[in-house]
Amino acid sequence: MEVYIEYVLLDNLIINSVLLNLTNKTLKLKASKWNIFFSAVLGTIIAIILPLIEFGIGNVFNNLIFILIKICLGLAMCFILKKPDNFTRYMATVFLFVTYTFVLGGMCFGLMYLLNVETSFSGILLFGFEIPVGLFVLMGVFYLRIIIFLVEYVRHKCTYTNFYFDVTLKNKGESVSVTGFLDTGNQLKVDDVGLPVVNYKTIFKLCPNIDVKSLVLGDLKGSNLKNAGFINLLNSGGRSKMLTFDIEEVDIVDHKNNVLKLKNQKIGLAKTNFDGKFDCLLSMELFS
Repeated sequence: MEVYIEYVLLDNLIINSVLLNLTNKTLKLKASKWNIFFSAVLGTIIAIILPLIEFGIGNVFNNLIFILIKICLGLAMCFILKKPDNFTRYMATVFLFVTYTFVLGGMCFGLMYLLNVETSFSGILLFGFEIPVGLFVLMGVFYLRIIIFLVEYVRHKCTYTNFYFDVTLKNKGESVSVTGFLDTGNQLKVDDVGLPVVNYKTIFKLCPNIDVKSLVLGDLKGSNLKNAGFINLLNSGGRSKMLTFDIEEVDIVDHKNNVLKLKNQKIGLAKTNFDGKFDCLLSMELFS
């Protein structure tokens, strides 16, 4: 079998970079591109040199030494990727990097088996290059992207379950279902009642007949919003105002399906669309 060293170098560099990038994004390490590059280069160099080494002390001991070298290589690559600030986070990085390596490697072998590609293994992956290596990398990246999504979804659910709610806003025959987030530091209330805050996107769905021109001109009576007014806010950026108005009903459902119904509820309009993970900010005062 012919082996083209430039292909092997390029393949290992690309695959190492992909694995390191995925590890970086999953754990939100914020590693620099140079760190990823140097770590990938180290892995590529060792992958090329390792099959050429022969210790001459028997196959069993050779294999044990190779395994030890590869473990040290993984530790070194993760250290270069992001200098650890604590041992637990460092080991989590190593574990995830190794896991992604197994997943991507297994997927590549699976594809090669299905496509009946000639393969051999001696420390580095060798094959006849009739099929572009980009196909295997692309499929592996796609699969790992799905894993990242699932990991983040599970982490999100496990971490924030008690703070996320299903919220339904009802007004004049319109009904809008959104995700609400309970901000424990939010003490907003009007007339001693907690104040849910929603974004512009939700308001336009809930109140399609809202007169934006009247709002801009300060004509609250012509805005088609019930009991519209402004409240004063004091925050780290200084003083500001928030538009508030009444809607017919707000239903809040927690993860145990407990329902809190609020009739003739006043809501506030946020100046931002939040971070995309929720559309309604809930106050602790709503549950007191």
